[in-house]
Amino acid sequence: MLERYVIHVTKECNCDCLYCYEKDKTSEYTWEEIKHLIDKIIKCRTRDEFGIEFLGGEPMLRLDLIKQSYEYLESILEINVVDYIITTNGTIMEKEIADYLSKNRKIRLAYSLDGHIHANQLRVFKDSRKNTYHRVIENINFLKKYGIESTVHMVTHPYNVAMIADSIDYLYKLGIRIIDIGTVESVMKINKEYCDRFIEELDIVSKKIIDGTYSDLHIGLFEWLKPYSDVRSYIKDPETGKTIGESYGRSGNDITHTNDYNVIKCKHKDEISEMIHHIRKTAYDSHQKRLEEVINS
Repeated sequence: MLERYVIHVTKECNCDCLYCYEKDKTSEYTWEEIKHLIDKIIKCRTRDEFGIEFLGGEPMLRLDLIKQSYEYLESILEINVVDYIITTNGTIMEKEIADYLSKNRKIRLAYSLDGHIHANQLRVFKDSRKNTYHRVIENINFLKKYGIESTVHMVTHPYNVAMIADSIDYLYKLGIRIIDIGTVESVMKINKEYCDRFIEELDIVSKKIIDGTYSDLHIGLFEWLKPYSDVRSYIKDPETGKTIGESYGRSGNDITHTNDYNVIKCKHKDEISEMIHHIRKTAYDSHQKRLEEVINS
C-alpha cells in the first residue's frame, strides 16, 4: 500500500464553499518551512517509494511552492515519489500551468467537482458567490488539449446525494474517467436517509460498470476501501500552530513519531464516522461481489 504525505502550501482560497471544513483560511507558508518538512519526511520515511499531495486552501494560488517542492523531491535520487497530486478547486488555469503539467506528467490534478451543475451548488466563488461549475469544466476541457486527463473528486451531502448516479453519468459523457467520491463530515449532518440513498445511487453506477456501459470508468470507492483503522495525522508547526502537513495513518514510525512537530491524530470514532465507513464498505462489497459473479459465470 502506497504511503502518501500531504503538504500544505497555502490556506488562502478564492472560493467559499458552503461545506468547507477548514477553519484556518489565512495562513501562508515559506519555502523554508516546506523544505524542512520535506527533509523530515525523507529522513523518517519507512519506504523509499511514496506519494505526495499538495493541499490548501487553494494550492494553485502557490504554484511556485509546488514547483519548488516537486523539483527538489525529484532531485533526490535515494527516493521515488510515485506521483504528485494537486487537490484543487479547479478554477485556476492558464497556458503556463498547462505547459508545465504537460512536461511533468508525474503531477496530476484532482479537481473538486460535485457532479453536474445542480449537484455542485454548494461550491461557489468567494467574490461573486457564483457556482464554480462552468469554470471547472472549462479548465478540464482546456487541459484535454494538452493531453492531460483530470481526476474528479465529488463531495456528497444530503442536498446532492440523490444526484450521484446522474452526476457520474454526466461526467462520464464529458470524458471524465477517474472519479473519487467522498462524504461531507464535520459541517453537515448525514442521516439514515442519506446513507440509504448513497448505497442506492452507487448500486446504479456499479451495475452500469459491470454491464459495460461505463467499461473504462474508475470509481475509487469500488477499487479500494480505506480501512476503518486508518487515521489521518495533522502535522503542526510547534511555534506557529499552523498545520503544515498531513500523513495517513498507515505510515508506521514515520515523521509523525518524531518530536519535530506537534502531531494531532484523528483517533476519535463516532456515529458519523461509523455511518460513513458502513456505506462505503457496503458499496465496495456489493461491487466486488458483482465482479466476482462475472468472473465465475
